Amino acid sequence: MRSLIYYFLLLPSVLSAQLRMDDFLWSVLDAPAIKSFDNQNVFLESNPYRLSFLREMEFRTESNQLDPERQDYALRLKPANPWEVKRNNQYFQTYQEVMQLSRERELKKMLKTRYEAIIDWAYLEEQKKIGEEEQEIAQTLIKILEVQRFSNFFDANDYAELKIDQVEKIVALEELYFGQETQRSKIETLYPTAKNQTISWSLSDLISIDKIERTIYDSQSEPGFGEVAYRKKQVELAQSEWALEKSNINFGYLQAQYQHYRIEQDRSPWSIGLGVTLPIFNPNKGDMTKRKLEMIEAEGDLADATNEQQAGLALAKKKVITLTARYNNLQSKLDSLHVDALAVNLQEIKNSNPISVVRLKSSLIKSKNIAAVLRKEIYLAYVEYLWYAEMLQQQPLTNYLLQDSN
Repeated sequence: MRSLIYYFLLLPSVLSAQLRMDDFLWSVLDAPAIKSFDNQNVFLESNPYRLSFLREMEFRTESNQLDPERQDYALRLKPANPWEVKRNNQYFQTYQEVMQLSRERELKKMLKTRYEAIIDWAYLEEQKKIGEEEQEIAQTLIKILEVQRFSNFFDANDYAELKIDQVEKIVALEELYFGQETQRSKIETLYPTAKNQTISWSLSDLISIDKIERTIYDSQSEPGFGEVAYRKKQVELAQSEWALEKSNINFGYLQAQYQHYRIEQDRSPWSIGLGVTLPIFNPNKGDMTKRKLEMIEAEGDLADATNEQQAGLALAKKKVITLTARYNNLQSKLDSLHVDALAVNLQEIKNSNPISVVRLKSSLIKSKNIAAVLRKEIYLAYVEYLWYAEMLQQQPLTNYLLQDSN
């Protein structure tokens, strides 16, 4: 009774020790790079970039004819160029949009890394199970041959080969254990909380191959979203920066001047001066040329991104379709063999060598291995398709590897 009570008390902590895929994936939202974008966005929301209508306020004084009694004072105000104020606001608004798209790009990249980490772990877990099953079958074969040592079924060469094969399988299994530990270190680097949690992801937990096929055929890509949208906005940003440089010209000045000595001459000591800059010469030609070059480069990057997304999406879709066809074909061939019925028939045949049934199971292990490799490649190709389709980072975030994912 005490043991039962102790078990139920510990049950919540045991359950919480399991690392959920969703927790691992959504941890990207707490990554320093994403937080940095969020903090920048919060800062820009307060509009700290808005220019004052006064560009400069200058206090001036001069000695008229070097006479200390004839000191002049002036206050010069330089108003901001209204076109510069407008284009400065446009530039930072565009910059904020670029920054938000940059956040989405970084989010997509980090999510892809985590999806691939999940797939690699699940594949290694499957390979480990297959390796353990292979080792168990090898041990069974050796035991059968040892029992048959003095019978006609015994073959010394087979026995020696099986012993060597057993050693090789032990080494291969140890390599899988080491590979899984390495993969765990990678997961813990991405998500430090995983150090205190158990990872139990397997290929059977992931989305079915049939559902991947339906997702590929039903999903609609958005060519103006994601990378292409980011590149378009980069062109707009370069255009805004070029326009800002073009309007970065002193508008003129308004000056109020006070000359004390004029009071003695029965004249007003105040005078007003006005200056307007004639934009005949542009001092920003060098900077404007740089911005124009950046605009041309951004337009080239946009064309490359558009072509890459279209080609990448088509190739990724074709790859998923090809791999799923190979996987389904393999499953169909295995089903047509009726392996279970064949094993039963072998067992019922009189004077049959019992090792035949075990060897049949060993042959099936190879098929399982091929199927696991194909499933891994399908999942990786599926994530690559989601990458080019710009679906990984779409809000609300969705775990596309779960069976019940949309």
